[in-house]
Amino acid sequence: MSDLRDQIRRDEGPLQELLASIPGFDGYREREIRRTADQLLREHLVAELDRVRDELKRVVATWAQAGKLQQLEQIDRLSRLLGKARDNIRFADYGYTGFFDAVKIGEEQLDRLYEYDQSLRTQIGGCSDAVCQLGAAEDAAAAERMAALETAIHHLQEMIDRRGEVVAEATGPAQS
Repeated sequence: MSDLRDQIRRDEGPLQELLASIPGFDGYREREIRRTADQLLREHLVAELDRVRDELKRVVATWAQAGKLQQLEQIDRLSRLLGKARDNIRFADYGYTGFFDAVKIGEEQLDRLYEYDQSLRTQIGGCSDAVCQLGAAEDAAAAERMAALETAIHHLQEMIDRRGEVVAEATGPAQS
């Protein structure tokens, strides 16, 4: 995935370019670009988690057809954990302050938040890999694969929880 911040800048029209010539507005516009990029990135992460959950549903369907019903309750619980992580990303704070707000979030802080959200992609990839391994697991390895998936989901959720600290640092005092 390319850097969304550059793509947003390329897609700006003549009005944005005119507004950029207003003193003080360019910094605001740059912050808005970073906020928009982070929001788009989080929407992409949500879509990736939706794909992981869809793959997990396919595993459930395959196992149900094969009569492997004993693990379906645990898989359902893991699917709910993925859903919670998805919702936490979807509804996460994105460091917003308006043009006239007293507290300003700097571009560096917004960049840090964006980079942090980029790192969530790696964790989601780990969840996806764990689901694929679970789907390919033989009966004897199924419990081990489910434990690996649960660990991957917990690591993802921990990162999402720590994201709040990154937002808090960005919105803390002495930002300009």
